[in-house]
Amino acid sequence: MASAAPRCFLDIAIGDREKHATDVEAHKRAQKFYQQVAGQYGWSGGLEALDADAQEVFQEAYSSDPSWSSQGPALVAAPRLAGGRLVIELTAIKEAPKACENFRCLCTGEKGLGKASAKPLHYKGVRLHRVQKGFVAQGGDVVKGDGSGGDSIYGGKFKDEPAALKLKHDAAGVVGFANSGKHSNTSQFYITLAKAPACDGKHVVIGRVVEGLEVLQQIEELAASSDGTPRTDVVCTDCGQCT
Repeated sequence: MASAAPRCFLDIAIGDREKHATDVEAHKRAQKFYQQVAGQYGWSGGLEALDADAQEVFQEAYSSDPSWSSQGPALVAAPRLAGGRLVIELTAIKEAPKACENFRCLCTGEKGLGKASAKPLHYKGVRLHRVQKGFVAQGGDVVKGDGSGGDSIYGGKFKDEPAALKLKHDAAGVVGFANSGKHSNTSQFYITLAKAPACDGKHVVIGRVVEGLEVLQQIEELAASSDGTPRTDVVCTDCGQCT
């Protein structure tokens, strides 16, 4: 019996990460202030259990206490970035074993630092630097993060696998390696946002998104542009191999 194709995951966060970090600190302040005054106001159940009237009282109390308000605003609702998990099945494991293994290892980070770049061979923390409406979301530049670099577990560029060039970009969610011409694969990958026949025969296909197509839709809705420049941050916050 043939073994199942490996599956990997990418956890994606969409949104302004600097603003999110600021909002997280504001929420932490609100939680600490709540703990200090909850008994005084007869509140219970936690900060986010406050109804609209109680929230108004909370904000008035916070604003009138200079020892707290001088630290910055208080945010009652826990801040959350859009996004979620993409699960990618490496369905082309037979056609592109080298490329699939490269992607898998870049998800797990198990190979450590790259021989060519001395950068971590890991997608964690790497952004999607290109999100072109109706076409692809592209990321995986583990060297420079902007699409001008890349590395691989093989020490830089590696060759195309001919059988994988025959696989089609026939739907949203097809995953392949970006390149700058023949035999120039590194760590950069793309995920199609729709059918992309223009990519057929030019890129090594490695698999498909089998869970999280709604996350892919969010990426397009919130970040895509006509020229591919993301309208907001799209970052891989975690990744690995599914067990």
